[in-house]
Amino acid sequence: MHRLHHSFFFLASISCADTAKEASESDTATDSAGESDSDVTETALGHCSYINPFSAGSECKEYIGSDWTPDSAEVDCNAPLPGADAGAFTLGSACDRDAILGECFIAAGEPTANTLVFPGTSAADCGGVAFGCDFAQGEFVPAEVCEGTTGGGGGVDSDTAFRPFEQVCVAPISGESAGSSPDGEVCTWQAISGNTEEGRRYIDYASCEPVYTQRPYFAVDIGWETNANDPRLTDPDFQAELAWVTGQVESAACVCCHSDQIAPDGPSMWFLEAGPIWTDSLTDTGAAVMAGWVDSTAFGAFESADNNGFDRSSTGVATTDVARMLAFWEADLARRGLTRADYADAAPFGGPLYDQLVYEPSACENGEGIDADGVMTWSGGDARYVYLLQPESDNPGVPPNLDLPADTLWRLDVDWTAPPLQSGISYGSVAEDSVQAFPESGDAPPLVSGEVYYLYVLADIYQPLTRCLFTAE
Repeated sequence: MHRLHHSFFFLASISCADTAKEASESDTATDSAGESDSDVTETALGHCSYINPFSAGSECKEYIGSDWTPDSAEVDCNAPLPGADAGAFTLGSACDRDAILGECFIAAGEPTANTLVFPGTSAADCGGVAFGCDFAQGEFVPAEVCEGTTGGGGGVDSDTAFRPFEQVCVAPISGESAGSSPDGEVCTWQAISGNTEEGRRYIDYASCEPVYTQRPYFAVDIGWETNANDPRLTDPDFQAELAWVTGQVESAACVCCHSDQIAPDGPSMWFLEAGPIWTDSLTDTGAAVMAGWVDSTAFGAFESADNNGFDRSSTGVATTDVARMLAFWEADLARRGLTRADYADAAPFGGPLYDQLVYEPSACENGEGIDADGVMTWSGGDARYVYLLQPESDNPGVPPNLDLPADTLWRLDVDWTAPPLQSGISYGSVAEDSVQAFPESGDAPPLVSGEVYYLYVLADIYQPLTRCLFTAE
């Protein structure tokens, strides 16, 4: 299992296909990011000390807003992040600030405002906490150790970098028929949204190791129970459909996180071995995602023709028979007493992945952009993906289908095994251990003086650093 950064706290609600449990809405901040420590201390109802399960580091949450009560704050502290053990709640005092990387102020002045305080002394950790705060839609205010890094630090190292999708082709395992490739091999995308051939198990044909870098994994047991007298237990039609749905999921990379036989530290919420009816281990929202009642397109998807016939355009999990999969989950939701109307106003699923898609850029500041000499300047830290886009372009999302918007002018990718790039590279140049991902051939298009362009720089997939508009000189 790869070590995950501080920055993954904001993705605590996202597992390999669905967790259906959003991160606490109480991750909010103080009345002003400019308040002094004494002001914060005076207004904090209390604080929660806990271990972030993704970074394995200590964190502290202060309860600032007017809606917090001692009881509600203590309840929140019992589950400060999905996957985290209960924190220690202390009433009437603020977080210790003797040695911290900085603070994250979110939704200043709101009734459920919180401040996240990040203990630490190493500047190398500044980037992780700054990224996480940014995705939590907060303002990161660095402590002295992080000043001058613009919240960025050294970027994402190779141990934790997103591994690009790779298609692997291998001979079928003993006892299974020849694969569909011309030479009889079975070809599978080693990717979070990948599927092996129908009737085969993903784990037999691809590795989960890259998958764990492509979406944060964490073990969470939310508890579930199937009534011993449930009529589905003896309904042959239901059991046949359940077996089919199980086979469809076994062909998907979802099993990397949703199987207690495969997931490194235990399954993430729902899992295939949860018996006697594993689908009961999904929350109501999880089932709604599966049925497509809650949009999850922000997770990305392959075209079915490139994914062994598996289609995820309408369902939460990819399937070779969309109508059949929808019918199963819609029946399950009806059994739970739910209708599509119950989710008519549901926000699209994906948390920061969705937020990234709908982000509205503003003007570049502090020299960000590309100057007359072609020098590219960004803030926030070192980068693995650098885009130049048309000003009205969609924002880049996750691969395989959302990471190259139609209005991309130029894109540079850094190999996941290499160090990330520092701000100050030349536009159109290809640094060592990098590749010009777009255009696939030829030079980067020249800038036109007076035209507006969109600079979009990522520390790694779904971890933006700079997203702003500038005018070419």
